[in-house]
Amino acid sequence: MKDQAFWFFQFAFSATAVTIVAGTLAERCQMVAYLLYSFFLTGFVYPVVAHALWSNNGFLSAFTEDPFRGIGTVDFAGSGVVHLTGGSTALIATWILGARKGRFHDDRGRLLAEPRVIHGHSMALQLMGTMVLWFGWYGFNCGSALLLGADDSGKVGALAAVNTSLAAASGCVSSLFTELFLNERRTGEYSFDLSKAMNGALAALVAITAPCGTVENWAAVGIGFIAGLIYLAGSKFLIRIRLDDAVDAI
Repeated sequence: MKDQAFWFFQFAFSATAVTIVAGTLAERCQMVAYLLYSFFLTGFVYPVVAHALWSNNGFLSAFTEDPFRGIGTVDFAGSGVVHLTGGSTALIATWILGARKGRFHDDRGRLLAEPRVIHGHSMALQLMGTMVLWFGWYGFNCGSALLLGADDSGKVGALAAVNTSLAAASGCVSSLFTELFLNERRTGEYSFDLSKAMNGALAALVAITAPCGTVENWAAVGIGFIAGLIYLAGSKFLIRIRLDDAVDAI
């Protein structure tokens, strides 16, 4: 193996795509099924997507001789390659597997008037996990700048770091206060939902991953803000169509 650093980088990316599916299917997926889809996703699906976008010969790459529609696609750190691949797989998997017991139906199989909210067992651990993911995102986004092999890769990495921070904070704020407003309209009382703030930040991190090294700081704030709103709308839509995403990973 000539470039072991590149191999390890892609290994981490492919493993990340698998964990997205694992979060969605939490509490209802057997270990055998987990191992099988992990093997198939990392061994056969991810390499095809990564080649299409990141290889100089990929048909979606902006650096191929004949780029798609004349411009191709620049996915700086994997919004499409990693997160869209994992999220699409998770969407199909949760549709096939079905919801957790008691989420949309009672013990007799009758449809509930309102879906039952199944809370996590520890908000503190959820917050810690969010912060670990946020910190790890700097490795993905800033580390991708090193693959450019350019003289100014340090400046690009710094831009990616700042944009990553701004977008995540913006998504956190937009989802937190939008949910606060919606709760007040619905119940007449103000209540902060910390889980929505955390997932809004993660949604913004996913959104900024593709352009983190190519957009200006103000654009990163806007991308993160819109991502937080899209997350809230998407989460409510999945509940409306009765797809059970255990951790709002989709």
